[in-house]
Amino acid sequence: MKPPFPSATPTWHNDTYASISPSRPEISSAGKTVVIIGAGSGIGRETALAFASAGASKIVLLGRKEASLLETKAALPSTTTSLVHAVSITDEKTMKEVAASVGTWDILIIGSAYVSSPSAVADSSIDDWWKSYETNVKGPMIAAKLFLPTANPKHATILGLTTGTAGLPVFMLAGLSAYSSSKLALVKFFEFLAAENPNVFVATLHPGMIETDIFKASGAKAEALPMDTVQLPAHFMVWLSSPEAAFLKGRLVWANWDVDELKSQTQEIVSGLNMTSGIVGWPYPNM
Repeated sequence: MKPPFPSATPTWHNDTYASISPSRPEISSAGKTVVIIGAGSGIGRETALAFASAGASKIVLLGRKEASLLETKAALPSTTTSLVHAVSITDEKTMKEVAASVGTWDILIIGSAYVSSPSAVADSSIDDWWKSYETNVKGPMIAAKLFLPTANPKHATILGLTTGTAGLPVFMLAGLSAYSSSKLALVKFFEFLAAENPNVFVATLHPGMIETDIFKASGAKAEALPMDTVQLPAHFMVWLSSPEAAFLKGRLVWANWDVDELKSQTQEIVSGLNMTSGIVGWPYPNM
């Protein structure tokens, strides 16, 4: 379909397709340990299934609700070793214990999120508004800091789920100041992670329009938007963690963008500031 939002590629996907299929041997996760934070439902659960299909040998499932994590575990094939840790991403002490118990890992996916009740800043609860930053910025900082020491020293991947809509004009995002600004801060934080860790591939991903609990809590209406299947971001992350996506280190990408068309732009992307966060219009022409 024609892209309904500004797009880096002329081809726009709403569902999975051959180039990001977990069954492709070129993007196999065989033998890898994958840690998924926010694995209890929605995108996180589907991502666990995708990496299992891609051959991951161990999948570690993190989230707040043990019952939901156990449902994800039950959905995985018996050939995949899976571990469950019920923990809040903002609980530094417990997260440190979990990281130590996991040991060496290859892929870390940070998908937990919180959206405060949509409202104008002046009408917002301060505690509820700030919880978006606690979960969407502090939480990923805790996870990255505590898991980095046990990353595979040869090559590891950290992927963070954000929202590309944080780049849209604010009049299109009424009431979402906490969620949008915290997710934009997450993008910048991941850019620093990418720059500071040469042996770790780091990127952020807008997963598309998926009818998750977060989507519903944001006030968005599925009938008013071009919705995507949950398999699209899950399979895209398998591809994004593969060597084919190495040119996207430090970048924000949308799951809707066509990966083959992205690959054709490799030189342009790595040589500039495309797909990074900044101020519209910068660098300014006068210096």
